[in-house]
Amino acid sequence: MHLIKIGAEARIELVNWGGITCIRKSRIPKKYRDPGLDQILRSRRTKQEAEMIHTAKSLGVNAPYLYYVNPDTAEIIMQRVHGFHLKDGETGKGANLQGLYFKLGESCARLHSGGIVHGDLTTKNVIVSGDDDLFLIDYGLSFFSDRVEDKAEDLHLLKQALRSSSPSRSATVLFNSSIQGYESIQGEKKVREILEQIAEIEERGRYARVD
Repeated sequence: MHLIKIGAEARIELVNWGGITCIRKSRIPKKYRDPGLDQILRSRRTKQEAEMIHTAKSLGVNAPYLYYVNPDTAEIIMQRVHGFHLKDGETGKGANLQGLYFKLGESCARLHSGGIVHGDLTTKNVIVSGDDDLFLIDYGLSFFSDRVEDKAEDLHLLKQALRSSSPSRSATVLFNSSIQGYESIQGEKKVREILEQIAEIEERGRYARVD
């Protein structure tokens, strides 16, 4: 067993599962919550995350295989995806970044077509594996929604992540590649609605900073 990280919600470890090195995600008990309520919430969120991963795969999105899910212990054991995180794309040998972000836009569109909002669509939750195959990971904040605003938040998060990690010109080029990938699946009308909603989100953010 090897600890990868302890986050606010979960502990992530490498474990041996039937001779295979896998990822184990265990939701951390919250001492400030009533123990009974805490158990219910962790169990519910574990089942929901497993459902999201299963549904994402059925929509054609690369996501980790699930090997074991135990809502009682709030534990998921899943495939360890080998590769590099998209946020480290410059370090990937021969990585075609614009092509990768186009694929990310396609994956996001497939999720949205099935009513799934990822909830944390940042480059740290995208792994590039094999022949530039993209895997979307960490569905802990995912939920079902058909609201345009919720779907726009996914792409807005991606846009913010790019702005914080890349020069402005590069961030714009890569985000536009994602939008092109999204449009290839969802069509021009859906993209227009998403972009309009992103503009509204950013406008609200500007007003909030002024206040």
